[in-house]
Amino acid sequence: MKRKEMTLLITVYPPEDIFIEGMLNQAGIQVFKTREAISPVEGIYIGPLAEIKLFVPQEQAEEARMLLDSIQKGTGNENLEERRDIDVDDR
Repeated sequence: MKRKEMTLLITVYPPEDIFIEGMLNQAGIQVFKTREAISPVEGIYIGPLAEIKLFVPQEQAEEARMLLDSIQKGTGNENLEERRDIDVDDR
């Protein structure tokens, strides 16, 4: 089996890692996470010990960065904005 080259996408704190991982998985992008082993055991959620590094396969890195940028900029949610304007009686 060929080993995939991984690249660091972003470093985040919990629970942001869960949301980003879910978004990327929905787009078909594999995500691998690394963190300090002691942080979940001790309940550390801030500072360097709480950091979670998200890695993606190198060949999917550009697509992952574009998706991440679209979320950070607030783009890609036009449908959600339209749905907020729908009145309950309009159904």
